[in-house]
Amino acid sequence: MLIINEFGIYDTVFQSRKKEAVEFRYWVYEAIKSMRFAIGLEGFQVFRMLDKEHQKEAMAKLNCNLRNPVRVDFIKANTIANKAVSNKHGYSKMLKKGTMSPQMLVDREPILEDTVELISVNEKFGLGISVSKAVYQKYSS
Repeated sequence: MLIINEFGIYDTVFQSRKKEAVEFRYWVYEAIKSMRFAIGLEGFQVFRMLDKEHQKEAMAKLNCNLRNPVRVDFIKANTIANKAVSNKHGYSKMLKKGTMSPQMLVDREPILEDTVELISVNEKFGLGISVSKAVYQKYSS
């Protein structure tokens, strides 16, 4: 027996290219937009809330991939991602996530994912590479 939850239904519909699915997607977006306005949230505030979820997921992945994860591992991953984003946007010093522009936060998500992945692979295979140098080099502007 196959059981599909509500999230699975929405996920399936959102990925569909059928006319009805596209219309439903627009309806959902408009409903969210009107609810957001009704409670006084700006679009970037919603994105910041989603960004927190993304960061939690990335840290959970790092926690699962490292043999003995410690607090400094999570701080290191976030610091590398923040510095790489800051460099990409022309800042010589690292900006904290709370002071980043919405575009910087958008750019931060894949950088954090790559950083977590590289830290994990570096430990798993004992590569001994400088994760920060590799990430900064890849994402330099």
